[in-house]
Amino acid sequence: MPPPPASRPDRILRGIGSMIVCVTLFSIVHILVKSLASRYPIVQIMFFRSALALVPALVLIARHPRGFALLRTRRPRAHAARSMLGMFAMATMFAAFRYLPAADVVAINFAAPLFVTALSVPLLREPVGMRRWTAVLVGFVGVLVMLQPGSIRAGDHALLGSMLALASAMAYAFVVIVIRQMSRDEPSLTIVVVYMTCVATATGAVLPFVWMTPTAVDLAVFVAVGLVGGFAQVFLTRAFEAAPPAVVMPFEYLSLVVTALLAWVIWTETPGGLTMVGAAIVIASGLFILYREARLARVKPPSAP
Repeated sequence: MPPPPASRPDRILRGIGSMIVCVTLFSIVHILVKSLASRYPIVQIMFFRSALALVPALVLIARHPRGFALLRTRRPRAHAARSMLGMFAMATMFAAFRYLPAADVVAINFAAPLFVTALSVPLLREPVGMRRWTAVLVGFVGVLVMLQPGSIRAGDHALLGSMLALASAMAYAFVVIVIRQMSRDEPSLTIVVVYMTCVATATGAVLPFVWMTPTAVDLAVFVAVGLVGGFAQVFLTRAFEAAPPAVVMPFEYLSLVVTALLAWVIWTETPGGLTMVGAAIVIASGLFILYREARLARVKPPSAP
């Protein structure tokens, strides 16, 4: 008997390849955002990131068997909650790029799966065993190593950047919790398109009051932030269509390597040594939690980064 389509080696490799492309594209977005964050309003960056990302997403919708009927939803309140949390997560992450090396922001954001596991108990009533609680506690030790609370002075930009990145990770954890509930009866494409539309609409309403006219080069960077992020979402969707989440999700951690490499090549920016040690602890904890979730068949693909 032939293996099921999702477990065929060619589809597994296609899923892994799509995830690697996705991670690379999102790492490029991180670098592009960092290049703009110190000179332009965060709202302006968020508008381009969401509005132009709709282009490839809508192409996927048009090619779907249900077409634009896919955008009909019976969960407007859930979409509103997901959008507000997502906007906060995006805003704080983009702001963190102003104060920290790009790789440090990405590393701290890896704390999100730890928060998801901890929050799944009170919010989703999901049982979490002693092994996963131990992994969560070890992971939070890694977060403390990255934050280096004893070495950061009050008023230090590094402290502000670290708190913003941590706030982004916590907000994204709430996003994942909401998506877990929504994904029971909402397609992932619907969640993505509604979210991007909400962000584009909200930031577009504020944009005239904070707009800074970009140079021609910066305008190209703004456009690239949205389009590259949108195509990254396409490859994320393809990765989870081709292979099980437990196979492709560990490759998300490559984003730290790719982001650090790009930042070093462009700005000779290097992450701190303790950041890398803490990131290694957090990644190891996250991989163990992912392994346990896969064993319990509760791993779900993320809808949107």
